[in-house]
Amino acid sequence: MQKFLNENVSPSAWLSLLLIAGIVFFRFVYPPVGILSWDVFGYYLYLPAAFIYHDLKLSDMAWVQQIIEQYHATSTFYQATTLPEGGWVMKYSMGMAVLNAPAFFLAHLLSMISSFKTDGFSLPYQYAWAISGLVYSAIGIWMMRKILLEYFDEKITCYLLVIIVLATNYFQLTAFDGYLSHNYTYTLYTFIVWFTLQWHKNPRLLTAFGLGISMGLVVLVRPSELVCIFIPLLWGISNSESLRHKIQLIKTNSHHVLLLAVSAFAAGLPQLIYWKYSSGHWLYYSYNNAGEGFEFSHPYLAEVLFSFRKGWFVYTPVMVFALSGFISLYRNNRALFYSFLVYFVVNLYVVSSWTCWWYAGGSYSQRALLSSYVVLAIPLGYLLKQIQAWNLPLRAVMFTVLGLMLLLNLFQTWQWAHGIIDRTRMTKEYYMAVFGKTSCTEADRKLLLIERPNDNVEILKNESNYTSRPAALYDFEKQADEGLTLSRDTVFEGNYSLRMDELHPFSTTFEMPYTQITNKDHAWLRAEVKVFPVCTVKENMASLVMTFQHKGEAYHYRAVSIAQESPAMKSGQWNTMRMDYLTPEIRSKDDTIKIYFWLQGKDPVYIDNLKITIFD
Repeated sequence: MQKFLNENVSPSAWLSLLLIAGIVFFRFVYPPVGILSWDVFGYYLYLPAAFIYHDLKLSDMAWVQQIIEQYHATSTFYQATTLPEGGWVMKYSMGMAVLNAPAFFLAHLLSMISSFKTDGFSLPYQYAWAISGLVYSAIGIWMMRKILLEYFDEKITCYLLVIIVLATNYFQLTAFDGYLSHNYTYTLYTFIVWFTLQWHKNPRLLTAFGLGISMGLVVLVRPSELVCIFIPLLWGISNSESLRHKIQLIKTNSHHVLLLAVSAFAAGLPQLIYWKYSSGHWLYYSYNNAGEGFEFSHPYLAEVLFSFRKGWFVYTPVMVFALSGFISLYRNNRALFYSFLVYFVVNLYVVSSWTCWWYAGGSYSQRALLSSYVVLAIPLGYLLKQIQAWNLPLRAVMFTVLGLMLLLNLFQTWQWAHGIIDRTRMTKEYYMAVFGKTSCTEADRKLLLIERPNDNVEILKNESNYTSRPAALYDFEKQADEGLTLSRDTVFEGNYSLRMDELHPFSTTFEMPYTQITNKDHAWLRAEVKVFPVCTVKENMASLVMTFQHKGEAYHYRAVSIAQESPAMKSGQWNTMRMDYLTPEIRSKDDTIKIYFWLQGKDPVYIDNLKITIFD
């Protein structure tokens, strides 16, 4: 008991509690709104689907649509993907749902004994997820302290806790966005490092089991976190002799390794069972949006590290010291050097290979690298130990720089919370314009990247800011396209129009690679066409379609039906149809825009003068 009390009155213990209290305080000062929405809606959907609506396959989409409309959970239902044979599969893995299940059941119980709806999304469920995030944050900070004390004294441990929590985007991702997955993976990494450390000090079955469960859960939350395997695998290896010792250690404790593997597999087994149940396959790749994916041959390393949009070194510059600390780690604790370095390099490579390298959403800095702070704190600690041995003027300079970086991070987090640092649209010009400011002007905001709508409605409102140029005009005066049927009877202009029917449902397709559209980050395209419906438009569906394609797969698909036009189209006469389209965050500059008219009904429709204009 005395040992417990002594530990809890240590400076690092009190500091940990103070940091936890600070995060809780800011969580209440800036209360979350719409917690179970967007990506979190996808993480969470497993729980109400399984335990309230008993519909994990989402066979009845009526309850999903009702929840989306009532709670404004998302503008488009991207959180699940459709199967070729029909039905739905959740896009995100179920790790977050598993970790938050206790909070969900408590919220459900509270809703049952109170006047709140037991629909899985009323206030008790919303705040249960937020409070659960705070609990995991607290556990992560406490576990980080325990790890640091294995290598450093109280003073260095306190320095490191302050730097990790307050001088990095960890503060933003716990005090403001603690319900996202990165807060949870950080905490799981503290357990991975702790159990790895303890097992190598004193191999025990319980420690091996804890390590396996922690690794299985972190992969269940984010499958890309499979890179965590390098931490225990290379731990303690620094030369050929230590390698032989590691191999012997594994052989001697092979039953521990078997338990580790089995427990890791057991933690991930629910996901495999779900995929088999929903899709018929034990393994299912649910990220089927062609607009995003891994490009391992072309990682976005420079953007991840240095971009003013979400660049790690721009918004979390203190991590430059953590990386330089690998030199100190190599000199002072080579047994950890290769394990930590290989893990970090591979993780950075994987993070940078995702084509949506800014990790869309309202994050600050590079949220996908947050988990690696558990590892990076150790080389940073050895660097601080080295700095302590320097003479007073050099120490003063270094700690002043670290202090300024901490203040900069806190101020920029405040800017982020108040919308001065934009959540997705930052540019170098805008960053410089608002640096150190407590407000921004409309003139400043014009320096941001274009604001992309969250729904499917895209309308070019500020044409004066763009230069327009014609891209194509299909007047169907030449019978050059095979498979097309030209008509002389129903014509808007000239001698011919295009007659579309059940046997010829697609018009000529306009195609152009992004490199020919613009060399900027975006452009607008406008398609205009004259349409002559033979019968009532609601009875004979047809659409103007615009989409980008990556290696033959469509993304950022937009379609406007003739039934959606306002004013309503009239049958038996020519009508004008127009559609604006904002180019997406392209996956590759070689991706191609496709624009065409598509008849889904059976009765004929005539079109003429399909015109494409680019606004650059």
